[in-house]
Amino acid sequence: MRFSHCVVAVTAGIAGSAVLFAGPAIAARFDPSSGSVGGSRLSGPGVAISVAIPAGWHQLPDKSHPQLPQMVYPDTCAAGVTCASALASVLSTSAASAQTAAAAAEQAVIGQAGIQGATITSEGPIQVAGRSGYYVRFGYSQPNGKLQAETVAIETGPASSGMIPTSLIFVTVSDLAGAPPVSVIDEIVGSTQLIAR
Repeated sequence: MRFSHCVVAVTAGIAGSAVLFAGPAIAARFDPSSGSVGGSRLSGPGVAISVAIPAGWHQLPDKSHPQLPQMVYPDTCAAGVTCASALASVLSTSAASAQTAAAAAEQAVIGQAGIQGATITSEGPIQVAGRSGYYVRFGYSQPNGKLQAETVAIETGPASSGMIPTSLIFVTVSDLAGAPPVSVIDEIVGSTQLIAR
């Protein structure tokens, strides 16, 4: 399957976060320009959606991908991404379709070094915040655990020159002790709201 170069470039940020559980520690401070958590919602500059994040998570800006607002679990994790057991992130891009965007994001994640045994468990069209979208739910392994993840792409504007403005949600949960339940993926995706622009 061919993917738009725009989608692949933006999903590199998602792929970088997917190696969250095996990546090096990052000393991060809150940077308001990299995303906002108004109340308990996650969004960011240029992102056409926001999602509710349950209690126990905190923002951990990714200095190498500032366009990718993200939150990690647990909120006691102060040593960077090495102690996180779950991650949620959002971003906006353009793609030929929501299906293309969701599939490209999933491929960017499973194509990373150290990712093994990736399997799509379900995928298909979805309505999110009243908009057409597409989701890919998949599992994969890393040396220190198994993870369940979902990428959801939502069409957030009219097509222009064959490209559709699309927002992506990425949520992954590990099987590490103390991680949130996998059902948090559906909780976060189900909380999606469009942001008036």
